[in-house]
Amino acid sequence: MSPTNTTGPTESTGPTRPIKLGELSPRLQDRYGYRRTPRWAIAALAIVCLALAIFGGWTANRVANPEVRWKLLAWNAVDASHSTVSFEVRRSGETTVECAVRAQDKFRQDVGYATLTIPPGPEYVQETYPLATRSLAFTVEVLGCDTPGSLYVAPEQFPPGTSNPPQPWRPS
Repeated sequence: MSPTNTTGPTESTGPTRPIKLGELSPRLQDRYGYRRTPRWAIAALAIVCLALAIFGGWTANRVANPEVRWKLLAWNAVDASHSTVSFEVRRSGETTVECAVRAQDKFRQDVGYATLTIPPGPEYVQETYPLATRSLAFTVEVLGCDTPGSLYVAPEQFPPGTSNPPQPWRPS
């Protein structure tokens, strides 16, 4: 028998590999806080993530493709009594649309406000509206267009003691 060398280097049969956590003894797993995640929890998390991704995609699609689209084309402050506003509306042909337009002076106070209804008709409508104003308009805007009952825009905000002139403007 030959003496065993316990202090020198040992011979290796190949490269060492890292130990997998599952190969540790239960005592070492407890010591280092290793807990195996149950498969049902991983599956439940995957289902929740998939449901959130589907909901997020559906919401993004609804926001990117609304039922009614509008775009301000032009406006003209004709004089102190009225302005004209031209805008386009794209919708499905059988949809009635409500649009809110307003004019403001240089102090950002409302000088004209109207909610108009566009009856069902073609999918593309170009509307020109004569908006009556209390004074010369500094800006005119389309606040929004949507189906009746779904139009959520800022209400008219006239200074105290003033009111909205009768709409639409008619020459006197």
